[in-house]
Amino acid sequence: MPVNVALIGLGHMGRIHLGKLCSFEDVRVCGIADVDDVLAREYAEKYTVPSFSRYSDALPDAACAVIATPTQSHYAIAKDCLERGVHVFLEKPITVLPEEAQELVDMAAAGGLVLQVGHLERLNPAIRQALSLVRRPRFIEARRIGPFTGRSTDVDVVLDLMIHDIDLVLSLVGEEVRDVEAQGVPFFTNLPDVASARIEFNGGCVASITASRVSTFRERSLTIYEEDRYLFLDLMQGKLASIVRKEGGQADTTEYAAAQMDPVRDELLEFVRAVEGRSAPSVSGSDGLKALELASRIQDRIAGRQGTSHR
Repeated sequence: MPVNVALIGLGHMGRIHLGKLCSFEDVRVCGIADVDDVLAREYAEKYTVPSFSRYSDALPDAACAVIATPTQSHYAIAKDCLERGVHVFLEKPITVLPEEAQELVDMAAAGGLVLQVGHLERLNPAIRQALSLVRRPRFIEARRIGPFTGRSTDVDVVLDLMIHDIDLVLSLVGEEVRDVEAQGVPFFTNLPDVASARIEFNGGCVASITASRVSTFRERSLTIYEEDRYLFLDLMQGKLASIVRKEGGQADTTEYAAAQMDPVRDELLEFVRAVEGRSAPSVSGSDGLKALELASRIQDRIAGRQGTSHR
């Protein structure tokens, strides 16, 4: 029997999700919903699926839901789904506030439901390879830079872009955060569009994360320094290079070929398998909560420097 999935939200990511879901043999999209009725009907016709003006009307036949709406609506929609016993895939960030995310995590656990968060970089082949190689990072530098797209303007650059690398750094280091310093400035919106954070962990590792949606070029890179080697990841290409220090100032360089990348497809497949009880997702609701908690600390540091509130 196919898994019945409802898709809520047909923005940029929602439309990508819809195309992937409709390509799966063991998935039936039982309904799509968007506040834009015309858009919903257009994609319903394109993919031959039912469309609804209210997301709740797409849920009665759904075993699970993929939520790709603006971040401000994540909490209310996901809570409604979980209360109905519907498994949830929630685009990143999980919610706006950590206390909202904590409630969703608790609800999913109490109901035995899957709550997966769309931190799709965890499924990047370069990250998967790096996770098998990393032993004890001493310094991590992450850069996520791109032109202004006009999307996700309901949140600042910390929740829009930086949160991807926050999640990656937390998964690589695996320690509690000791201290956070951050700064950010608005440019195109009234929220920070450029931000930089310095994160110190209890074990001594330091991470420097830069995110910008004010650029003429795109970069998605991660550099991990250990005692005797460093790893460089090109996340846009899915490439990884490892340089190991040898005696006499010599170094051995290993380049790992880029693997085929379709992280959106991969994360949705993980979700369907988790709903079927076949495996656990790479990024749980608890992972999404941890990333949001650190993102909130970064936002608070930025707001403190500016003398304003981010909420």
